[in-house]
Amino acid sequence: MNVFTIEAKQALRMRRFLMSVAMYVVCGALAQFGATLGYLPANLPMWWMLGAAMVNLVFFYLIRSGNNLRLRDPSMTELQLVFSMIAAMALISQADQARGAMLMFVPIPLLFGILYLNLRQIARVSIVGFLSYLLVIAFIFVTQPQRLIPTLEAFHLLILATAMIFVGLMCGYISKVRADLAEANREIEELANRDPLTGLFNRRRLMERLESDILRCNRLRTRGIILCMVDLDHFKQVNDTFGHPVGDEVLVMLGNSLLNSVRDIDCVARYGGEEFIVLLDADSDSDSDDLALVMSERIRAKVQELRVPSRPELLISVSIGVASLKNRESALDLITRADKALYLAKAAGRNRVHLATCANEDADVQPQGLTLVTG
Repeated sequence: MNVFTIEAKQALRMRRFLMSVAMYVVCGALAQFGATLGYLPANLPMWWMLGAAMVNLVFFYLIRSGNNLRLRDPSMTELQLVFSMIAAMALISQADQARGAMLMFVPIPLLFGILYLNLRQIARVSIVGFLSYLLVIAFIFVTQPQRLIPTLEAFHLLILATAMIFVGLMCGYISKVRADLAEANREIEELANRDPLTGLFNRRRLMERLESDILRCNRLRTRGIILCMVDLDHFKQVNDTFGHPVGDEVLVMLGNSLLNSVRDIDCVARYGGEEFIVLLDADSDSDSDDLALVMSERIRAKVQELRVPSRPELLISVSIGVASLKNRESALDLITRADKALYLAKAAGRNRVHLATCANEDADVQPQGLTLVTG
């Protein structure tokens, strides 16, 4: 997961947290109003808000500092909902005549779980809420039975259980729909980012990745980018001689060969037609040229070994133009230099690797980079 995705998710978690804090403020104001009417102890709302503030400061610190990312559930949604249930019980346990009205505080936190929790998690939180109220009633019955009307409390329990079941099921259903939509969106995004023939990244996704990598390199200054433009030699003759189905098979084989020739941190994309681009991650600018030549030569050699099962007589080769990212260079400039290097590789006889060494290199002049001539 890249840093931009992590930052976006952390920002979303902070927004959800602030929404829950706003709900605590509303509940505290209602509790204060209840205390003014005499339904709660006068000082209870103040102490309740102080306790809620202290616990929420812990959640705020964890998200703000990024320490929540070390947890199995970085959003801490289920944990926050359990705490909200317990906080609601602290008020409900001190309300007598208003206890039934204040039970509305219990199902409300479940609404915050719609955006993240699944049905099982929501069921766990619901059970915690119901059991907490059951324990509150049992404790009051044992210590202060005069505060209870058994039949009324049984009715409260029945209503609460029914409400929690319906709210929990509805939240679980909405959560499942949200998960299904998210999965559908991921599939659509995957289709939009992939070349239908080879399964590699397409040109659109390549440019997004390249722009992101350039921003990263400009920020870190210790990373480099190598762009290899790979072009099948004499591909038109392959289509004309053997047919387009064989041509498609060659493209698929080339795509798989490129993927198997690079590292997991690198990127392979179909740029268009018989042209492919490989983005290589370099540790620094100083080792970019060496890495570029080693990796490009590995790619070229592996492609030369490919054989189409139905046409073993067909020899496959590629020409490769390589350019390393220069300071303050744009994505278009980098691609242009690699494209000119590719032209020089083809002009020198194909089945070669040409390394661009100058930002102003002209495709019409004598090659200035290093060309690897292979027998």
